Amino acid sequence: MATEALRCDLPGVGRVAVRIRDMAINLLVGNEAPSYSFDLAGRLIGAFVDGINYRRGLDNRVLSKWAGPAGIRQRRWLTPTEAEAFLAAAYDLAERVAAATDDPRLTALRGWDAAALRADAARFAAVYRPVSILPPDQYLALVIQATEGCSYNQCTFCDFYRGRPFRIKAPAELAMHLADARAFFGPAIGLRKSLFLADANALVAPMNRLRAWLDVIAEAQILPGAGIYSFMDAFDVHRKSAAEWAELAARGLRRVYIGMESGDDALLRWLRKPGAVADGVAAVRLLKSAGIAASVIIMTGIGGDRYAEAHICGTIAALNAMPLGRGDIVYFSPFVDQPDSEYGRLAAAAGVRPLTETAAAAQEAAIRHGLRPYDPAQPPQLSRYDIREFIY
Repeated sequence: MATEALRCDLPGVGRVAVRIRDMAINLLVGNEAPSYSFDLAGRLIGAFVDGINYRRGLDNRVLSKWAGPAGIRQRRWLTPTEAEAFLAAAYDLAERVAAATDDPRLTALRGWDAAALRADAARFAAVYRPVSILPPDQYLALVIQATEGCSYNQCTFCDFYRGRPFRIKAPAELAMHLADARAFFGPAIGLRKSLFLADANALVAPMNRLRAWLDVIAEAQILPGAGIYSFMDAFDVHRKSAAEWAELAARGLRRVYIGMESGDDALLRWLRKPGAVADGVAAVRLLKSAGIAASVIIMTGIGGDRYAEAHICGTIAALNAMPLGRGDIVYFSPFVDQPDSEYGRLAAAAGVRPLTETAAAAQEAAIRHGLRPYDPAQPPQLSRYDIREFIY
């Protein structure tokens, strides 16, 4: 990535270094902290100030993260008042730097007051329904909402799509959505590295509809050459043949993310998760045979004390039965019980006690220890997936 550096001195601030990159603009104060990153449309992406990392979402919310006692990650959403003050300070610096350098490439950083930021968030909301969740490796994807909601939407632990009926978009509607997304992102669209076919379980759409969507995406020439990624429920993977999955792979589908959650069938039934562990194993085998990478998402701490041991043993057995290798990802996602969730009510009624964060982390460690890669020379990637840190 090409980088060009500028410098300016601001009264009351000091030396500010400006790094103009192919896809972003960075402002670094003093010895590179505080630092601020903006996309080429002038939207703040993130900042590092006084030891705290900040991320701004396209909906204008701001998430803060920092290392607490013993290095344990802490996080908090800023209140609207706090977010407005933080963004005002960031854009005051950006305005002053743009004026001092008088470089036309920094023009995009100017004019972003509170009203402009709210208007931009409203534009985002006009293009997208809420982007509820993405896998960590897809946080910088261009989301394409070919569907809205979740085709199942009955798992007790998930509230990402509550109150949002599942809907499959017609090709013409998807073409309009892509045009609107392109207009919204503007020059910042190059920061997006892949295409994520959303919402949940978008690949459940009939094959003729998927072909039509891929035609629309190809015709739009939006991020040409970028790979396509998507979620899918394991029990739905078999609805398409190996030949159909191979066709999708040839047309750019790179990886499918499966929320298996656990390798214990009893726990899955209690969670009202459809399908069985065997469906997850079969789904990964089918996808891999078609040349598509797989990501399997495991929840740690879910099922509390009652299911803890079976969850560990069953999950190890299931993952070891899958031909996972290079290009595949196993995600460990700490369970977060949402307020007033159905899961919480069922757990309380059944006397299921939640695991502590330490016990949930020990569960992850035990599963990792028990894994035996299909090909030890080319093991899958193992990574943490904390839904509390997602922001789009």
